[in-house]
Order: sequence, then structure tokens, then C-alpha cells
Amino acid sequence: MLLSISNSSGKSWFMTGLLAATIWVFCLFLYESTLRAKGHAPGVADSQQLWSQERGRVSGSNAIVFAGASRTLYGIDLGTVQALLPGSKPVMLALNGRYPVATLRYLAEESDFNGTLLIDIDARGLADYYWDAQLPANRYFLEEWTPNWAVHRRILNVLQTKLSLLNPRLGFFPMLKSWLGFSPPPFLSHASIASTREGSLDFDKVDAARLANMFKAGLEGDLKAHPPKPPKQWLEALAPLKVWVSSIERRGGSVIFYVPPVSGHQFDLSQEAYPRELYWQKFINHYELKGWNFEDYLEIRSLPLPDSSHVSASMKPRYTALLLSSLSAAGLL
Repeated sequence: MLLSISNSSGKSWFMTGLLAATIWVFCLFLYESTLRAKGHAPGVADSQQLWSQERGRVSGSNAIVFAGASRTLYGIDLGTVQALLPGSKPVMLALNGRYPVATLRYLAEESDFNGTLLIDIDARGLADYYWDAQLPANRYFLEEWTPNWAVHRRILNVLQTKLSLLNPRLGFFPMLKSWLGFSPPPFLSHASIASTREGSLDFDKVDAARLANMFKAGLEGDLKAHPPKPPKQWLEALAPLKVWVSSIERRGGSVIFYVPPVSGHQFDLSQEAYPRELYWQKFINHYELKGWNFEDYLEIRSLPLPDSSHVSASMKPRYTALLLSSLSAAGLL
């Protein structure tokens, strides 16, 4: 009799658990279907962990590391890099909205790095005010990144490409706040990123002219909050960058500073605040560095930039090929 009661109780718990699991899976399916119906697609979410995953790949003389902000993150086609430079190991360390001087500094301090570092940066980004923009990512990699987190991140990469609901900004609680009226609905992103941190921009999903105006207002506000220092003072403050570059070069590595294409107000405002001859070019010449500027290349100047700052996903291979070929022709790569 006792055995019969025990078996009955165990079966009851099993059925209850099975029912709960079925309801849970159904709710997830319903939530995922709702997100997709609203236009949200699955995709890898960028994070310090994803950045650290790639940061751990910089060793070896064949590494070609791209450091910069959004114009490199969403502009460089890694497949084109590998096709044009067979045997190379492209690594994407650009971070959206963050200038890369801190990454240069930390790579200079890493004895294993002797590859090629391409730094997407303009005169404004070289100003010492922005040097720590990528500091949090570098500190996370050195202080918190572990093999366990690496496994976690790789599993998450696979899952996020399958399920929209695993994007942090599309999670249940952010959406609940939106449904209750405490926050606006999550925007439909025109940006996507792969597990290799190669990004793409789909301008069919966004008003590019509105974005251009937002970037204009943002740049105007930043220049007002952080006006340019006099050229001589600005240049003298950059002496540590020469030291960091020399550290990499002594190990057999190479560092190339480059200014990616911009147009419209982005170009006009930047040139007005930081004239090339007084700032960026002075930096390259004075410290005897490898430098490349899109202004010197008609084909690249002619590339369409829908929001005045970035190339579209379809234009990435062409831009990347033009960049690499011009760097090679100039003897920089």
C-alpha cells in the first residue's frame, strides 16, 4: 500500500512539472512570436564579454586589429580583410561611441601583441579628454574575464542568434515597463552585430536624414562642452601615444592611425573645430607616425554615407577593399 501511494505521488509531481514546463515553453514561444511580429529579429548583443572574447585573439604577428568607434565597428568587412590579406587574423575591437586610445595603451603594455593595429580616430578623438573611453572594456578583460565566462559567452552567441527575447533590451522586464507606460517601446534597431563583433547597418529600417541631424546636434553639443585646446597644447599632450606606438613597433608590430570617411555637417564641423593641417596632420608628422586620411582618396570620399557618418551594410566590402588597397599602396600595410 505504501509503495502504491509513493508511486502515485511521484507520478503526480512529474505531471505537474511537465505541465509547468509546457506552459513555460508556450509563454516563451508566445513572447518570441510577439517580438518578431513587431519587427525585432534575433541577433548577438554586444557587451564587454563579447569584446573580451575578441580581445583574447590579438596575439600573433598575423593579427590585424581594428580599434575605433562605430565607423569601424559597422564599416569593416572582416571577410574582405581575410580575402585580400590571406593568412591574416582580423580582430574587431572597435566600440560604438568610444574612442580607442585606451586600447592602444593596453595593447602597448601587452608583450604578446606584435601584430598590426589600425586605429580609427580623428583629431577630436585624440584629445586627452577621450583617452579613457575604452578603459572599462580593457579593465574588464584584465580583471574579470575568465575561461568560464568565455564558455558562457560562446553559448550565448548561439542562443542569441536564435531568440530575440535574449537581447537584454528586449527582455521581459524592459518590455513590461513599456507596456505599463513607464518607458517608450524598444526601438527597431537598424544595427546588427555578429559573434565576431563585425557590425552592419541597414538604413532601410531608419530615417537616415533624421540620424544625420541627431549626429549633428550631438557633435555641436560635444564641441561646445569640450572645445578644442590650442594646437600646440593639444599636440604636446599626445606625447604618450608615441611611447605606446614605439613599444609595439619594437616587438615587430605596426600601428596605423586612420580617419574614416564622413560627410556633410560631420565633416564641416570637425574641420572647423580641428583643421587638419593644425591638428591631425601635425600629430602624424611631429611624432613620425603612420597616418592615413580619407580626404586624400577620391574614391573613398565619393562613397555614399546615408547618415553622413557610416557606410551601409551593402557598401562595407567596397569600403574595406578601398581602405586596405590604399593603405598597401601607400606602404603603410
